[in-house]
Amino acid sequence: MTDAPTLPPDQPARALTPPVAATLFAAIALMVVGQSFLFTILPPIGRQIGLAEYQIGLVMSVHGLFMLFTGPTAGALSETWGRRRVLVIGSALYAVSILMFGLVIEAALQGLFAAVTVMVLLVASRAVFAMGAGAVMPGAMALAADLSARENRLKAMSLLAAATSFGSIIGPATAAVFTGIGLAAPFYVIAAVALAGAVLSRLVLPETRIGRPTVARPKWRRLLAGGPGLIAIGSLLYMCGCFGIFSIIGFHVQDKFQLASAPAAQWMGLGLMMAALSNVAAQGFIIRQIKTSPMRLLIVGVPITILAMAVVAQSSTLPMFVLGMALNGLGQGFANPAFATALSLSVGAGEQGRIAGVSASMQALAFLFAPVSSAALYQTHSQAVFVVGSLLVFAALGPFVLSRRKSPPAN
Repeated sequence: MTDAPTLPPDQPARALTPPVAATLFAAIALMVVGQSFLFTILPPIGRQIGLAEYQIGLVMSVHGLFMLFTGPTAGALSETWGRRRVLVIGSALYAVSILMFGLVIEAALQGLFAAVTVMVLLVASRAVFAMGAGAVMPGAMALAADLSARENRLKAMSLLAAATSFGSIIGPATAAVFTGIGLAAPFYVIAAVALAGAVLSRLVLPETRIGRPTVARPKWRRLLAGGPGLIAIGSLLYMCGCFGIFSIIGFHVQDKFQLASAPAAQWMGLGLMMAALSNVAAQGFIIRQIKTSPMRLLIVGVPITILAMAVVAQSSTLPMFVLGMALNGLGQGFANPAFATALSLSVGAGEQGRIAGVSASMQALAFLFAPVSSAALYQTHSQAVFVVGSLLVFAALGPFVLSRRKSPPAN
């Protein structure tokens, strides 16, 4: 096998070519497919194999705990192992984890394992998934940063963000199509495609950093001091606000409009699809066609997100609810790439892997705490969830504005 081109660590390329961009897009999208389709297919399968609701929830969310540690670790390793190597290893681990999950489901459906054994094996497969996903995202983000000049960094990060939204659309569709063959069939199909994606990444992607760096790496505390740390806090606040709202949307739709389970799921699915589509439109088209800055995107994205939360909370009709979800996707489509780009620009070329790992860990933290706290608050006062979510999103602007006092290093 012929190696893809290797670039010297001290001479990063400044061109994100179409084949490389498409491969990075596919790597991220495939990883998200493996996450989003699981949210669609696991609840009914879990009940069929004898798992309780809280056990199903644990299986779905436990990867956030592992991602909290694997993201920064993989990002740091990409500084010495190379971006491509970390990404390819992560893609392969992700493919193995999906295959493991499918095999366990198949065995459980045939009654070969007790419920406790099934639970342990599914959690173990999710741990492997977290190791894979925790390497794919930092590797892809760092590679995109290496291959883009500072003035093009926002477009590069928006492309990866669009891949995330695209994967969230394809995942449920994959589950719907292949479950007709068998309940475990989607796992095998996605695992095979993910493995092909790992091979494609190995063949197409260049290596931008490999070998031990010539300068000592600062400790994490020093890396996050000042600007980078403030941007990370802002990102965490924003994602906590958004994740908290999204985690109770299903309850809100059913309670607000007095719907049975089936129509509630249908309207919820339509709302999520519209959110994802407007997200892709913002990240994949609008941002890439204009010249702007992360600060300007946040000034637009944060108010749109808060408006969307108000529309969803106060919607009197189901079409109005869908409009609110579309606005939410648009707001996040502007804000999320702004945070990712600002983090990338806040450090030098030699720290892109580590800061990408920090970005992944912020998402994991938000996923760990926001859904649980929002669900508990919803039981007490349903409208309070939207108020708290809006306040968190607005508060995210504070650390970001403070971070601008720190001049970003030359890249």
